[in-house]
Amino acid sequence: MMEDRFAHLYNTWVQQTQSSAIRDMCALVQDPEIKSLAGGWPDPTLFPGEEISQITTELLADKPHLVLQYGVTEGVPALRQVMAERARKLYGINCSEDEIFIGQGSQQATDLATRLFVAPGDGVMVGLPTYVGGTGAISLQTGKAVGIPVDEEGINTDLMEEKLTQLTQIGERVRAAYVIPNFQNPTGVTMTLSRRKRLLKLAQTYDFIVFEDDAYGDLRYEGQAPPTLKALDENGRVIHMHSLSKIFCPGMRLAWVVADAGVINRMATARQFVDTCTNTLAQYVLLEYIQRGLLDKNLQPILSHYCRKRDFMLSQLERHFPDEVKWNRPEGGFFIWVRLPEPLDGSDVLKAAINQKVVFVPGSAFYIDGGGRNTIRLSFAQVDEETIEVAVGALGKIIKGKLTQLPSA
Repeated sequence: MMEDRFAHLYNTWVQQTQSSAIRDMCALVQDPEIKSLAGGWPDPTLFPGEEISQITTELLADKPHLVLQYGVTEGVPALRQVMAERARKLYGINCSEDEIFIGQGSQQATDLATRLFVAPGDGVMVGLPTYVGGTGAISLQTGKAVGIPVDEEGINTDLMEEKLTQLTQIGERVRAAYVIPNFQNPTGVTMTLSRRKRLLKLAQTYDFIVFEDDAYGDLRYEGQAPPTLKALDENGRVIHMHSLSKIFCPGMRLAWVVADAGVINRMATARQFVDTCTNTLAQYVLLEYIQRGLLDKNLQPILSHYCRKRDFMLSQLERHFPDEVKWNRPEGGFFIWVRLPEPLDGSDVLKAAINQKVVFVPGSAFYIDGGGRNTIRLSFAQVDEETIEVAVGALGKIIKGKLTQLPSA
């Protein structure tokens, strides 16, 4: 392990924050022989390289004075206007340009939201399990993540109310709830409409903000999409964070945020002391991409592509995994959530899998309470079908081998 000579000088939050298990896995996948079912990265074969190249060339020729200059902190005004129009038309979110913020990915939006609302020791309700980027942002503000179980209907709002009541009685304050309502990372679960409404009612009753991380909402392959929390929000309590990484390209680092105009103004102020503004060229490329109809035109092929890969992975799980293993069938997103029989540990399975050049993320990485040891998250997004077949086959053999080693009942 690398010696850290200045550990005694670091701020308190540095000591409390650990590297993401997902990011650590990225070091492994640099090996071309590794078959990775780990990261929820988009399939690079879908990146619109030719269109982006053409648009960029034209912008640099026609508007270099605009696209290569510093930009407005909240985002390019024309792009904010377009995103407000799309929010109203496609997502049922009644908003104006003043309520739109263009950020460098939804992770930055989460970071800024927690900067605004989470003080040291403040509670933030999160799912058990949930995405480590959300809990990491809370940790950076030295807030306290409060875990609430996630089931097949999303975060359990009955248990959330019980916890809110308990915390209120002992004088602890909950500032926010961080949720991923659509195809949640890591479980792939979509929060039901009744749970969405209940969450908003709890936010009003107990006076907290809702951080809605909608990174996967555009990736619906089947079924009817429930309204976003922001579309249901009548009191301005929801900060809706919407990634473009999954349907455009992640390297551009673009996301849009919808929130009360006062919140947007505060986010801009906080952001001015971090990185000033979002990449101007990337914003103009996206603006042209949308205005030329390419984002909407290319969406259906993207959905069809991922749907086929989801179905293929499901078929391989049926073929290779033993009957004792259970998994879900998400209606969208990038992930399949797998439950191993007790007492198998996903981390132990990973160690054996690495020896066979296969990686995934153990489910325990997504639990703030040390739970989920018998779960694993598999992603079908980035890899091709041949890799899925080989990797799932290898995992099936490993799991079967470990089951035979268990003591008989």
